[in-house]
Amino acid sequence: RLRRTLSAGEVFQGSTVNYRKDGTPYVVEWNINPIRDEEGRVAYFVSVQRDITARVEAEQFNQTLLNSLGEGVFGINAEGQFTFVNPAGLQLLGYDREEELLGQNSHQLTHHTDSEGQPYPEEACPIYQVMHTGLPLKAWQDLFWRRDGSSFPVETYATPLWRDVGTVFGGVVVFRDISEQKRLERELEHQATHDRLTGLYNRSLFDQILDKQISQATRYGYPLSLILLDIHHFKAINDTYGHLVGDEILQALATRLAGRLREADTLARWGGEEFIVLLPATQATGARELAEDIRKRVAGEAFPNAGHITISLGVAELQPGEAVKDLTKRTDDALYAAKSAGRDKVRTA
Repeated sequence: RLRRTLSAGEVFQGSTVNYRKDGTPYVVEWNINPIRDEEGRVAYFVSVQRDITARVEAEQFNQTLLNSLGEGVFGINAEGQFTFVNPAGLQLLGYDREEELLGQNSHQLTHHTDSEGQPYPEEACPIYQVMHTGLPLKAWQDLFWRRDGSSFPVETYATPLWRDVGTVFGGVVVFRDISEQKRLERELEHQATHDRLTGLYNRSLFDQILDKQISQATRYGYPLSLILLDIHHFKAINDTYGHLVGDEILQALATRLAGRLREADTLARWGGEEFIVLLPATQATGARELAEDIRKRVAGEAFPNAGHITISLGVAELQPGEAVKDLTKRTDDALYAAKSAGRDKVRTA
């Protein structure tokens, strides 16, 4: 190419590997310009050579670094179009070749929809804000979308690229898939709010739900009731059949109770062999009818490996101005009254 260009009397620009006197290689950048005489003929050439070894090595290092990173990295120009994507980024986004993304709008390809399935306006995108405010973005969590239409949670860092004149001409976005992190977070949250054996809400979360439901019932003036139930002689069941059978009974009872309730109702394990049911928009009479139905169903259907069991149930309806602890105490008192009356009973506070 050098010879063809000079033979044609044209300007040559290019780079190649050259060698010093001692034989060591270096990368040279050439700019060769023809100098013409008065008649327009090429008289000679002026060649300006620059040693760009350090620059090339830096570029190779940067490219190797990008290719080696486990995180996805992509560049965008001022219009939000992809300018480069590293291999990890291609893999995370589900693409095979960088050319499939170059020049495409990054927001429209990877960030077009929010977690609720609604369109995500580009001007609301934090990466867009980075490009327009010049402020970097750190540890932002959101969704990115793959080529196949599936989404995955990401943690993203975005840094603007500035020109000397003080304008942003592009940006670099680093992102990583945090699906496993989110799964562990959900698992830990579930463990903190659910009973491990039955999978029902635990007492801590139930108290929060009850407090919220009481506030709403008080505000809008609708009734609310609780049912607290207890398995009779559960210690004797454990001693006779073993704790594994006892666990099976608790699990089976939880399943049967859940199958009898409405979607709006809340069922939780209150502790030990006790379960509690929150019934919004339900008066004491309706709650008692449900409690009687539950009592009969439990007594009438044998449990695996243990035969028939019985339960007692206490019912209470929320009184005007009543606090959570007072309502739960009245429900507990009603349960105690049911057990004192000979068990396998329902009593209303």
